[in-house]
Parts: sequence; structure tokens; C-alpha cells
Amino acid sequence: MESIVKVTRREFLRLAAVGGSGLVLGLYLPSRITGATIQGKTDPFRPNVFLAIASDDTVTVVVHTAEMGQGVRTTLPMLVAEELEADWSKVRVVQADAAADNRYGRQTTGGSTSIRHSWEPLRRAGAVAREMLITAAAQAWGVDRSTCRAENGAVVHVPTGRRLRYGQLVARAAQLPVPDPATVPLKSPDQFRLLGTIRSSVDVEDIVNGRARYGIDVRVPGMMYATIVQCPVFGGRPARIDDSKARAVPGVRAVVPIEGMREPAWVNGGVAVVADHTWAAFQGAQALEIQWAEGPGAAESSERLHQRFLALAQQPGREVRKDGDPSGALERAARRVEAAYELPFLAHATMEPMNCTAHVRKNRCEVWMPTQNPQGVQQAVAQVLGLRPEAVTVHVTLLGGGFGRRLFPDAAIQAALISKAVGAPVQLLWTREEDISHDL
Repeated sequence: MESIVKVTRREFLRLAAVGGSGLVLGLYLPSRITGATIQGKTDPFRPNVFLAIASDDTVTVVVHTAEMGQGVRTTLPMLVAEELEADWSKVRVVQADAAADNRYGRQTTGGSTSIRHSWEPLRRAGAVAREMLITAAAQAWGVDRSTCRAENGAVVHVPTGRRLRYGQLVARAAQLPVPDPATVPLKSPDQFRLLGTIRSSVDVEDIVNGRARYGIDVRVPGMMYATIVQCPVFGGRPARIDDSKARAVPGVRAVVPIEGMREPAWVNGGVAVVADHTWAAFQGAQALEIQWAEGPGAAESSERLHQRFLALAQQPGREVRKDGDPSGALERAARRVEAAYELPFLAHATMEPMNCTAHVRKNRCEVWMPTQNPQGVQQAVAQVLGLRPEAVTVHVTLLGGGFGRRLFPDAAIQAALISKAVGAPVQLLWTREEDISHDL
């Protein structure tokens, strides 16, 4: 056990939605699992939470990676629930904010790693809770622990058939010493009853009924709406701006130049239009008259890049593995077939265009964003605003597609700078044209 993260009762209740007595387990997930932190006391545990069990039998699982259609808000809780022997109908999901203190470990969603990185740690989180609940039940009955087993949200005394629901056991279980997660037994695959079965997405009903909240759906009191026109050449910037026609559009409130940058992340130079609603912002952006200083990137072209690729392909590569003798085989071959394939740069073209809502206040900032990298957003926004990462709260919404594009914090940096300039919460929404032409 490495650290204890202290939160107030109010903060705990907000996160875990647990009232009265409860059992909460937190598990630290570093990039390489070297140990876990689980601490707590009776009413309730106060660690960095991944799992909470309430006295009404509700099981709350905190999901630390982003949901972009791949199903992690369902599959990660299944990992916990499987080992916990939870009643799946009682499981609820909470989406984690970015954690500057790394309480959830790596929160990046990419490379198809969410399940691979969480497979054992989250199962162990559930297994630790299961073992503590079994011990609590055995103590309550005054029986040998080996005669008890967990089953579908309850502990059963096998010889007599007596049952105690998890909610009846959490107060007692919370007082027990926490076993080392590395020592708790895990199920073998033939014992799985949830994993490997078909379960509806926990979000499907909200998606079908339109209640699901994506980044584009965020609404904050006093929020203004913005869009941005960026230099068509990477690395360029606006040299002259005539915003008179844009400011004359009904509903337009401000025009904000945005400087390009390469650190802490690549952000193209551009001009943002802030308005009372998105349509006015889009109309104002179309009315802007901008002369661009395109910079050295203006000389780039697909043809130049193609020639550079051809030249690089003629250079010797670094050999990292060698099996057999391919060069000799080609020389001895009776027939050779050669082909060259070319692919252009492709936009990720997510269904939901790039967007971010930011509210910059004195010494702090709050961000709502469909992001695959909430900690990266937190670090980047903190750096450009001159804040500590802990002063930047990043709420992760559902993602309308990600595919790697939303690993980058460029829209978050722009939204934060615009919010700071106008002194109000701002939702930045790129047009589809900007989204396609400024992909990364």
C-alpha cells in the first residue's frame, strides 16, 4: 500500500453515489502494475475509488478510460463484477475525470489497450472486495470461512444455505484488514459467468433515447459558442484580420486571434469567433477577411512528400530481426512480382467534429471534452494558462468517434484561450471543413 488519497464526504458521495455505510475499494494502475493501494474505514472507505458497494447493494464502478463506441464503459465494469460475484443488474458506472495525482494510473485510451492494461488489476479489485465480504459474512455467522462462498451479490453459507446480501455486509467488511491484491485468488476462465457473455451496453438506452451526452451536447450556465478559422497551412498564422463584417453578424460577441504553437502541443494559428449560438459563430467565421502568413509549410505538397518518401525508402533500414535469407530467395526466384502502393494522408473524420467546452476562472479551469487523453488535456491546458495541473478539471464525455484523433489536446487549448479572453465559459466547435483540413 503506497498512498492514501483523502477526499471529503461530499466529494465521495458525489463520485460514488453511495449513502450511509458503504465499502469502497480503490486500485492504483501504473503503466506497469507494481502494486495496488486499497485503504478505508467503516463509513465509508476513502481511497482513490474504482469500486463502491452501498448498503442498498448498488455496486458503483469508476471507468477511467474513454468510451468512443468500443464498449469500455461496459466491459471494464464486467471485469470487476466477474470477480466480485456482483449482481450485474445492480452495477452502476461513473466516468472518471482526469486525475493529476495519477490515482487511476494511465487514462489514455488508444492502441486497443484498455482491456489489456485493466484485465488483471480490475479483476483483482473485484476479487479483493469479494474476499473481504466472505470474511465479513463468516464472522457474522461465527463459521469457518472456507464454508462460505460469494454468489450473485451475496455470500452463502454452503452447509445451511444462509445468505447475506453484500449491502448487509459492507459496514463489517469495511473494518477488516485489506488483503494484498496480489495474493487474492482469481477465477479460472471456466468459472466465468459474465465475461464471454453478451451484455447490452450500459449506455445503449441513453443513446437510443437521445439522453447520452457527448462533448457537443455539453451545456454550462452562461456559456457562449465559438468556432475557429485556422491557417490552411500548418505553421501559418494570421498576418492581417478584417473582422468588421464578422462583428456585424447578429449574435457575434467577440473575435479572438489564436497564436499558433508547437508546445505543449501543436496548435495552428487562427481566428475564433464567439457568439450567442453556434450558427452566429459559423456565419461570423465566414465573414472574416484574413490574410495569412503561411510560413515555410506553404512549400509542402503531396508531390514533394512523395519524392522524400521514395528517397528515404532507398536508404538502408535498421535491422531488428532477421529470419531466413529473403534477399537470396529473391535472387534465386524464377519469377518476381513487384508492386508499389501509395496512400494519401487520411483524416480520421470522426462523426462528432472536434469540440471542447472550457471555463477559465481565476486560478482554475474546468473543461468538458470528448477526449482520449484527459491527463494530456489537463497538462496542456494547465501549461498554457500558467496553472498547476490540479487546478484544471477535465470531465470526459462520450466520444462521437475517436480513432486516435482525440488523443491530441489542440481544441482544448484553443477553447481555454478563448474562454480566458472573453471571461466566460465557451464551447468551441470546429466546422466540418476545419475538422477535415486540420486533422493530425
